[in-house]
Amino acid sequence: MIDPRLLQLSDSAFPAGAFSHSFGLETAVLERGLREASEIRAWIAEHLGRSVATLDARAIALWIGARASLEEIDDALTAAQFAADARAATRRLAHATLDAYAAMGLEDAAIDEYRTVLAAGRAHGQHALACALGYRAIGANAVDACCAYLSSAAGALAAAAARTIPLGQRDVGRLLWSLRDAIGAAARTAAGARSPDDFTSSAIECEIDAMRHHQLDGRLFAS
Repeated sequence: MIDPRLLQLSDSAFPAGAFSHSFGLETAVLERGLREASEIRAWIAEHLGRSVATLDARAIALWIGARASLEEIDDALTAAQFAADARAATRRLAHATLDAYAAMGLEDAAIDEYRTVLAAGRAHGQHALACALGYRAIGANAVDACCAYLSSAAGALAAAAARTIPLGQRDVGRLLWSLRDAIGAAARTAAGARSPDDFTSSAIECEIDAMRHHQLDGRLFAS
């Protein structure tokens, strides 16, 4: 049985501010003319499969498996992010996630340590790592945690598309449902990560969209 606490931590309503970020999807819609649900699905699948699953989800697995330190994981993730908007976004989301834990009463030594590390400027701040701290604090296993994070990321991106195009809610539901097998497979693969050396990113077009986002006029999203 899935722990209901994990469902809450990965719910789209979790108060971290993910709704204000598109991580480059807005650029793809406005500059490259993505309009159809199939085009949005392809962009999200590329971003999830070649970036989120191979960076963020692997970072979550490393922390849950106690295979790297907070600073090692934070440093490796930060080095892999080239888009300034995306780096700023993940920092904001990390701080908001930690603040939400405090408001909820979800605390443990590692969460306190990450707050201290961030306050001292010894780490940049990574949303995936902040989420991993919560997942590990409630005893989630790596596969479930990675699956929850990837599903949450897909949902946030689909919601961004729904506001940008707009995309109908039934289209959103169908899009997310079609990604379920890919998300499950990616979560199982990510759970096998052994060190930050396993981090990879090859979603080149999505990365370019993220880097160009700051040049958009009248943006709906912060990234």
